[in-house]
Amino acid sequence: MNDPTKKPGSPCYFNDDDKRLEVFEREGIGRRSAEAIAEIDVTMQRIRRGVSKREFAAKLVATLGPDVDLQHLDTMGAIANWGHPSPESEVTVGLVAERLAIDPSRASRLVSEVVDKGYARRVASQADARRICLELTEAGHAFTEEFRILKWKMLARAMGKWSEDEIVTFARLLDRFSHWGRDGLAVLPKETEDAE
Repeated sequence: MNDPTKKPGSPCYFNDDDKRLEVFEREGIGRRSAEAIAEIDVTMQRIRRGVSKREFAAKLVATLGPDVDLQHLDTMGAIANWGHPSPESEVTVGLVAERLAIDPSRASRLVSEVVDKGYARRVASQADARRICLELTEAGHAFTEEFRILKWKMLARAMGKWSEDEIVTFARLLDRFSHWGRDGLAVLPKETEDAE
């Protein structure tokens, strides 16, 4: 974007010999769009740093209970099946490990901590009494619900300044953009074949 406030050397500014600009031009992207894509890349790096540190979530969790950290919250979320595609009604330690993409022994330790704190309990499977399953206690449901409400309030306050059209458009475009890696990688094998 041709912004006069941008200074040469800033991450989104292109010099005529900028390698990024060459790449974008080879892909059929014009300079204005290339500058916008560079801005998106810088913004995504900022988002990734924020997500990896999870500062906002950590602050919310700390306001709800000093004995709970983000790993405990994640464990409760895995037991409650937040955002996980697997719809199993019976949750085991193995399923918690799978949902959190962690080692089963680590999942077992986290589950034990959440159980010891009174946020989850072990129950016998309805299908096989020899199998132990997990469910949230009333305290676990209350904690996770309060966290989610606080998070939604944060989102509402942050985005309440946006127009409805902006929010709807952003949601649609963000979902579309979320596939950039898959869509971008789809062209690599063909390019590799062409190069041979």
